[in-house]
Amino acid sequence: MIATHWRSKLATLFAAVSISFGAGFVSEAARAKDVIVLCTIDDLSGDFSIMSTPKTYGYKLAVKEINDAGGIEVDGEKKKIRLISYDGQSNVARYQQLAQRCIFDDEADVVMAGYTGAEREAARQEVVRNKVIYWHNNQGEGGIADHYSFFSGVTPEQQVLPAVKYMIENIGPRMTFIGADYNFCRAIGQWVRVAAGLNGGKIEMEEYFPFGVSQWQATIDKIKATKPDFQVHCLVGADQVQFYPQAQAAGLRTPAWSNVTIADGYEHKRFAPPSLANLYVTPGYIEDVDSNESKAFAAKIRAMFPDTPYVNEHAAFGYIAAKAMAQAWTKAGTVDTEKVITALEGDISLPDAPGGPWTLRGSQHHAAMPSHMFKVKDDHTLEFVKAFDVTEPTFLKDVGVDLTKSSPGRQFLPPENAAWAQFFK
Repeated sequence: MIATHWRSKLATLFAAVSISFGAGFVSEAARAKDVIVLCTIDDLSGDFSIMSTPKTYGYKLAVKEINDAGGIEVDGEKKKIRLISYDGQSNVARYQQLAQRCIFDDEADVVMAGYTGAEREAARQEVVRNKVIYWHNNQGEGGIADHYSFFSGVTPEQQVLPAVKYMIENIGPRMTFIGADYNFCRAIGQWVRVAAGLNGGKIEMEEYFPFGVSQWQATIDKIKATKPDFQVHCLVGADQVQFYPQAQAAGLRTPAWSNVTIADGYEHKRFAPPSLANLYVTPGYIEDVDSNESKAFAAKIRAMFPDTPYVNEHAAFGYIAAKAMAQAWTKAGTVDTEKVITALEGDISLPDAPGGPWTLRGSQHHAAMPSHMFKVKDDHTLEFVKAFDVTEPTFLKDVGVDLTKSSPGRQFLPPENAAWAQFFK
């Protein structure tokens, strides 16, 4: 009932937003020569809408700020950004179709798309194949090394490694892992294995579940029987997070850490206390980050969308990506793809980003940024635990990738780092 309530509110909010993005408006955008076209695809309905919709708010805020400031000077004249937003409906198949629409009908200068890794790849492959710049603006599993692909969100180096280290040192070495059965959480499971190996931890149980799983009693019983020091979760979507109230009702009180819960779906606002008590999270941004930049960003989002239930990580990452592209277009003085990529590879920086200083590392196409650890209290307020300072995205560098020199055009995963091979035997 709680999830349905928020879905209804978000659907109402998006209906208001989409007035500006109607079919006639989109068709006009495709023909216009006096605008820069930013095309976005996100889950504005369906299982992932709670998590994804705020990202569209971030895009809209960034575009408004850029256009209100006069736009961007390219090819000797000032041009405004035209934002075209599509609803992926939490349906992977739509992402390929809508990516093609962005490219061929809307003549997008950049495409930003996807919540899940599966959605990302469905859209990204189409965009890259047609040599258009692509951005994924979520926390990610890292490791994608591609000339046309860029990433604004936190990587496992900034979330998984420091957080699991903290949990081992402060709570204990034995852990269980449960996650959604798809590429993102499978990769996060590998990163957790690395974090455990580097810090003397041990994974006692590791299991993956299809999207749509919402009944967790058997898994809860198994975790209770294992008696770990803490749990690690990569639960994705409105169904899977039903784990939390069920675990609470079953008396599972073991501390847990998640890279997705709260950062994406602000479950502490959606579920009744104390369903998420004793859960630790490490987002790159949420509105509870206590800084002037964070407070100002959340206030601006709410000024545009007053009924926003929570300003989540993705709102910030969408905003950051649009601002980074504005810098790159300005620096390049053109929307020519190769010249803009060269500008992006010059280490675009946003020192006043909502979650703290953010710098795109051109050789990696991922960003350096801080992360912030919180613990959910019994009343579902968030207690600040620790700030992890700006961490560089070095994984691709460590496996020999420099995208300013060559593009492998594929994703690398933790077992490919020779220094970590021992953790996968």
